[in-house]
Amino acid sequence: MFSRIRHVAIYTENYHRTAAFYKTIFGMKKITTGMTDDKGNYDPNRGHISDGVIGLALLQRHAGIRSGLDHFGFEVESTETVLERLRKSYPDLRVATSLEHVPFSVLRIQDPAGTHIDVSQQGVAKVREGYLEEGWEQPRHLHHVAIRAGKPSLLADFYRNVFELRQLEGVSEKGSTLRLTSKGHLCLSDGKVSLVIIPTENTSYHSMTEGLDHIGFKVEALKKAGQELEELSRSHPESAPKQIDLGRFGPVTKRELESCMLGRHALSDPDGVLMDLVE
Repeated sequence: MFSRIRHVAIYTENYHRTAAFYKTIFGMKKITTGMTDDKGNYDPNRGHISDGVIGLALLQRHAGIRSGLDHFGFEVESTETVLERLRKSYPDLRVATSLEHVPFSVLRIQDPAGTHIDVSQQGVAKVREGYLEEGWEQPRHLHHVAIRAGKPSLLADFYRNVFELRQLEGVSEKGSTLRLTSKGHLCLSDGKVSLVIIPTENTSYHSMTEGLDHIGFKVEALKKAGQELEELSRSHPESAPKQIDLGRFGPVTKRELESCMLGRHALSDPDGVLMDLVE
């Protein structure tokens, strides 16, 4: 494949609490050294974590930054090819070079729904540490990234044209049956990780907003994962999933998450980042 999804970034209120959740439930491991802490200082004990292929950047939330999903990133065969495709077909989209301290990105762009995307290329000096190696395989891993869009078909065209993702119908790459009843949802793949595009709706503030919606993880058994989540909630309540169906719009948000064409169990991380699980 020309491109593959290689990282997801989340802004968190508490790095250690949130990292414990992803390490305990999904077996993710630290792959980079050092990140900014809540006081703005360098902390060598922090770093990106990974499922062996996808890096998860747990970034410290500071004033003016929202907690939650922030962006995701592709590794491509050629960043020049990406730039050429953008210039030719999407000249109005924003493109910027990444900050020097970012261990993954060469470019930062926005898709037509406003989602920020980092783009990297193997062998480029900016790409370092845990993103240099192929990593490892493990049974629990990031399975899909979901984006909400006002015009799903146009957004799907963007990811096909720029990143050469393939549209899936009926069955995902790993054999998970797609919910064809998920009205208007589209699914593309890089061969391992799927990109689900969900239409915006007028049912809640959340569903009206374009951009990253949730992430999904593959687990070997939903029942076993559920038991481990319950145990984590008892032993380390600070790292427990945040309940979704609270407040005026909570039940609506949970129903919307449960309608994902790939997900089978809806939950959130300790900061409230929405996710679902699939066997």
